[in-house]
Amino acid sequence: MAETIRLRVKCHACSNVIEGTAKYGSGHFVPEGVIFEFVAVGKVEGAKGRRVKAEVTCTCPNCGVKCKYNV
Repeated sequence: MAETIRLRVKCHACSNVIEGTAKYGSGHFVPEGVIFEFVAVGKVEGAKGRRVKAEVTCTCPNCGVKCKYNV
């Protein structure tokens, strides 16, 4: 079963809002919009259900700086 990942972060250098989505499932990762590298670290269970804990690396389309985030 594929999960949808929505990424919405600000660039560290120019504060441009970077948005992208991806479908993540067993054995496949399909990005849409801004291409970002996704590394799953684990899953977190909370009041809203299960979420994927991950590290995301993307390049800002505005200034070209490579940014890393924990989501």
